[in-house]
Amino acid sequence: MYNQQLKTFLTVCSCGSFSKAASLLFMTPSAVLHQIRMLEKDLDTELFLRTSKGVSLTPSGLYLEQHALLFVQMGDEIRRGLKDITSKEHSICIGTSMLEKCRLLYDLWVLFSAEEPDCQIQMSNIDTEHNIPENTDLIESFNSQAPWMHGWEFLEICRVPFGFAVVSDHPLAKKQVLTLDDLKGETVLTINDGSCETIASLLRLLRENGINVVYNYGSGMNMFWESAFRRDVQLVPFCFKDILINMTVVPFDREFLLPYGIFYRPNPHPAVQRFLDFVRLTYSSGNASGIVPVLE
Repeated sequence: MYNQQLKTFLTVCSCGSFSKAASLLFMTPSAVLHQIRMLEKDLDTELFLRTSKGVSLTPSGLYLEQHALLFVQMGDEIRRGLKDITSKEHSICIGTSMLEKCRLLYDLWVLFSAEEPDCQIQMSNIDTEHNIPENTDLIESFNSQAPWMHGWEFLEICRVPFGFAVVSDHPLAKKQVLTLDDLKGETVLTINDGSCETIASLLRLLRENGINVVYNYGSGMNMFWESAFRRDVQLVPFCFKDILINMTVVPFDREFLLPYGIFYRPNPHPAVQRFLDFVRLTYSSGNASGIVPVLE
């Protein structure tokens, strides 16, 4: 970004001799002297007065010293900025939490990295309040139109049904599938207040059939664990069965499906766009890899 001779010049200024500057720069004294002479020739002025005791700056040298340091610092800053941009163009940051797990993204990344081995993956942690780090590019989740999802684009991969989570020794845990009749007399907890039309329709159906529905707002996994201790019945996306320890998620016999896929920021940078294009191709009829990761 800047003439390397300027950095050599500033090193000589701070050391007061060519030999000391050469030692700091891991160069020979003659190489340092050559760079200074080239700089003086380029600027058409003498920068140093050479004496038996070392070197001192000429008026031109003093003027250059006052202005060159800022120029070199600016050049270093620009260089670092360009390096950061180049690095970002070859890396993707995936946000994860206990709820937003990489159920599909890990396998997709393995396939993608076989085609683009230079692309790197990073992970960021999403806290219980859904504060998402700014560097997060992708989040895998179902689309329930929750507040944190606003402002993100969404690539649908599949759709997930609902189930009802109960502790393993609950009478309903023995069922293969739950009907409205099975749920009568139960209180069903939901962590979504019905902001999504699909969930709103499902909650309406439960209430119309005499099932008590309670909106349970909480933070992170605590709301599930606390409900398990109370032996509550919880309405959850069926994909949550991999995080609800010591609980059984029983399918519902009515088909209410939530879109499931990848959230990404508008105007994704090139590496993210290439990955999204790869995912679209993988799940299309022209699947190039021959392997389509699916939710179990």
